[in-house]
Amino acid sequence: MRQVLRFVVPVVLAALVTACGVRPTGVIGAGEPAVAQQAVPQTTVYLARSERLVPVRRVAFPGAPQAALYDLWSRGATSTEVAGGMRNPVDDISLLDITFHEGLLVVDYYRDTPLSRLIMAQIVCSGTAQPAVRRVQLVGWTYKGPGDTQPSWDYQNPPPGWAINISRERKCSQYADLMGS
Repeated sequence: MRQVLRFVVPVVLAALVTACGVRPTGVIGAGEPAVAQQAVPQTTVYLARSERLVPVRRVAFPGAPQAALYDLWSRGATSTEVAGGMRNPVDDISLLDITFHEGLLVVDYYRDTPLSRLIMAQIVCSGTAQPAVRRVQLVGWTYKGPGDTQPSWDYQNPPPGWAINISRERKCSQYADLMGS
C-alpha cells in the first residue's frame, strides 16, 4: 500500500502543477455580454380613426390565422391606441366563430343589424393581413323565432328559427377607399 501511495502522490502533484499545459491569462475583453434575444412574430390588424382604417402591429400566432381576429375581438384597442384616437368598430359585434380552410377565413357573427362598411372592411382587411388568408367570408346569424327564447346556437346544425346571411368572399382591396393616410 505504501508503495502505491509513493507512486500515486507524485503523479497527482505533477498533474496539478502542469495543469494540462493551460497557462493563466488576464481578463480578455470580447465586447458586450451576450443577451438572449428571440424575435417576437408580429402581424397587422386594423382599427379605425375618423372612419378610416389604420394598420396596427400585434403579436402573431403562427399557424393560426384566425387568432389575430380573436385577439382583436377580445382585446380591442389598447389604451395607447385609444389615446392615439383609434377605436375598435367590431366591439359592437357578437362573434360566434372564426374558421380557416384553404385560404378562406369565415367569420360567423350574431347579426341583429347589418354590418357597416367600415366594420366589414376592418374584419376583411385584418383577416387578409394574416399569412395564408386570401379571402374572408362574413356569415351573419339572426334569430327569427318561433318564440322569444333563442335556442342554443350551433352553426353546423342550426335549430329552427335561425336565419343566415352569407356574404360573398371578400378581399381588402375592395375597401381601398377606407384606408387611412
